[in-house]
Amino acid sequence: MKKERSLIYVYVFDKFRSRDGRFIDSLSRDVEGLLSLYEASHLRMHGENILAEARDFSIKNLNLLMKKLDSNSAKKVKQSLEIPLYWRMPRVEARNFIDAYQKDNTKKWTLLELAKLDYNLVQSVYQQELKELERWWRDLGFKDKLTFSRDRVMENYMWAVGIIFEPQFSKCRIGLTKSVCILLVIDDMYDVYGLLDELECFTDAVKRWEMKAMEDLPEYMKICYVAILNFANEMAGDVIKDHGLNTLTYLIEEVS
Repeated sequence: MKKERSLIYVYVFDKFRSRDGRFIDSLSRDVEGLLSLYEASHLRMHGENILAEARDFSIKNLNLLMKKLDSNSAKKVKQSLEIPLYWRMPRVEARNFIDAYQKDNTKKWTLLELAKLDYNLVQSVYQQELKELERWWRDLGFKDKLTFSRDRVMENYMWAVGIIFEPQFSKCRIGLTKSVCILLVIDDMYDVYGLLDELECFTDAVKRWEMKAMEDLPEYMKICYVAILNFANEMAGDVIKDHGLNTLTYLIEEVS
């Protein structure tokens, strides 16, 4: 709803309340209705008191109902109360849904098989991307040449997947992962490893944005500097190829 920037009028929730302002009793016995109300309450904004009340009402009654539910329904409610749907990673949730749907007596086999096929196809895309990223990281030489650098390719990639999970956005996921990996190394260099005079030289070199600017840098900084320039040029090249826009000039203006 709000995620799609659509305007929501909170008064639509008034139909679930009686004249005295309390939520209607029949809703307290409707598990799916309570779950929907609970999930919607996590999209509230400041001042939307009715959604805050909806959250308290749904949590209270879901906890009461959970004791009477079958194991699958109780597991679904428990998971929602621990981590609302809006906070979960879509692809992880897809796997959870497949596992739960298999145990549903009303399931449609065609839909289940389609969900499994989709999940496996997307997983294969992720696996290929991760192989590419691991190869890129290895070729950079950070792990072997920069002892202070953190090897967090997998962690950064999972974060990227959590933000951009659709399979068609492969370049965006890879680019985001690479940028975070490099930024973490640069962050460690400034916070932990680099000397003040070296860091001042590195900052100046980045502002100049040219290969010859790294001549006076220590060897470990040259590795970082080349990685930054190569990554920026690679990403800019992809944007020019796909969209016909030269973003590199804007980047140089920002860092200069």
